[in-house]
Amino acid sequence: MPRMLLAALLALLASPLAAEPRLASVEYPPYSTSDLPDGGALVELTRRAFAIQGYQPQIDFKPWARVRAELGSGDFQGALALWPKEIEEEGLIASQPLFYSRLGVFVRTDAPQPFHSVADLRGRRIGAVRGYGYPDHVRQAGLDLEEAVSDINNLRKLAAGRFDMVLVEQQVGEYLVTRDEQLRGRLQWQEPELATIPLMVGFVAPRPGEPDWGAIFARGLRELQDSGELRRILKRHASWR
Repeated sequence: MPRMLLAALLALLASPLAAEPRLASVEYPPYSTSDLPDGGALVELTRRAFAIQGYQPQIDFKPWARVRAELGSGDFQGALALWPKEIEEEGLIASQPLFYSRLGVFVRTDAPQPFHSVADLRGRRIGAVRGYGYPDHVRQAGLDLEEAVSDINNLRKLAAGRFDMVLVEQQVGEYLVTRDEQLRGRLQWQEPELATIPLMVGFVAPRPGEPDWGAIFARGLRELQDSGELRRILKRHASWR
C-alpha cells in the first residue's frame, strides 16, 4: 500500500468519526422527548456537547425498562435523562447535574389532595412508573403505589378516577397535561414537592481501547458554557409552553 494512502487511512481510523456514541433516552418531556424536533433541552445539550468535540451521537428513545435491559448489552454507551438512583443501580458514571427535577404529585382539579409530608400520602391510591429511581424516602414511606409503564398512562388513569394522585416530575406532568385535550384543565400540580432531584446523563465505564465518552461529554459541556451557547439553549427551551 502506498505510504500516503496508508497514512490517510490511519488518520481516518484515529479521527473522532471513526466511532460515535450511541445513547438511549427515556421519554422525559420537556427535557427529552421524540415529540419535539430537537428532542428537548437535555437531548439538544447532549448533541451539542458531543458535536463541539467532533462527534455525532445517535440517541434512541426507549421505555425505561428497555433502557435498563439494553445498557448491559454493550449496544449503548450511556443513557439520559436519569436520576442519581438510576445511575447508581445501573453502575453508570454520572455527568454533572444538568437540570433539577421537582418530584411531587398531580391531582384532579376538582379533587385536591392537601398534604404536608410524604407520610400524609399513606392510604391514598397513587400512580407511579415501573422501574423509576424514586428517592428512598418516597419508596420506603409505605405508600400504596400502583405502577404502570409511563407517566402519560398514569395521568390518564388519574383523570378517569382510578387514582387519587400520580407521582410525577412537575415539568413532565405540566408538559403532558398541557398537550392532551382530555387532560388539559382537569389535572394540576399539588404542592409541596416531595424531592428535588438532579437530572443527568449516565455513561457506561469505557472498556480498554474505547473512548471515554463521559469525559468527552464533560469537555463539550465546558466549551458550551464558556461560549455562552449553553445559556442560549436553556433560554430557548424555557419557553416550551
